[in-house]
Amino acid sequence: MTPKCNICGGQEFRDYKGRPGEMCLSCKAKARHRVGLAVYENVLFPIIDASPGARVLHMAPEPSLFPVLSQRLGAAYTVSDAEPERYPYAPCLRLSFPKDFRQFPDGYFHGIIHNHILEHIPGHFGNHLKEFARLLAPGGRMIFSFPGPYSGVETIEGGEFMATDEERIFEFGMPEHIKIFGPDFYDVYTSVQGGFAINDGVTDELRTSLNVRPGMAPFHVWQRDDGKSDESDESGEAGADYEPPFCQPVPPRGADKVT
Repeated sequence: MTPKCNICGGQEFRDYKGRPGEMCLSCKAKARHRVGLAVYENVLFPIIDASPGARVLHMAPEPSLFPVLSQRLGAAYTVSDAEPERYPYAPCLRLSFPKDFRQFPDGYFHGIIHNHILEHIPGHFGNHLKEFARLLAPGGRMIFSFPGPYSGVETIEGGEFMATDEERIFEFGMPEHIKIFGPDFYDVYTSVQGGFAINDGVTDELRTSLNVRPGMAPFHVWQRDDGKSDESDESGEAGADYEPPFCQPVPPRGADKVT
């Protein structure tokens, strides 16, 4: 079967930054965008459809995904960024995380999407995950991705305190990145209180049909406890069937670490 982009239906792909067949020639969607839509179809749309008045927050909305999600979610869909002028195609609210999100009450959103955001936010990522968890309604889900996690390294933070872009490029791969994640990410992630991690539901067979290499573009899904599921556990344990995505080999220091 010929691989097809699930965003636009395109069947032609080109290499991007050394990654074979990474980008759809038609809509410019990268592998993580195509996998992302499959994840949203699996674990987000069903809970939004079942929750009248639900709200979904999408931080830094991607140009290939914004039209699809805006049409699919309608009035439930809100987009935001600290620099909304970077998104002329989307009506982003000007919100910086975490300070501007403290205005929202607990449980305000049923879905939160943030991709390749976590590595840009100053401070400890564990605190950021807790704040996202606070914002989720019972049964709500946070869906996110970031470069890595990478095998053979421990999570390193603190890039905001480095004096030069050269230092950040050497340590994190890009001047605007201030974190790199290792396997210990999962220890923090699965210990977030009030909910549990679940699988993204995207098989390698589905990845192949989207022209994505097996295991690539992993997503993370965390569900707020709803008090009903057998997996609900205030201790922050992962869901019974949860299997962490495999960790990718770490690129050489200074190499681009964007997946």
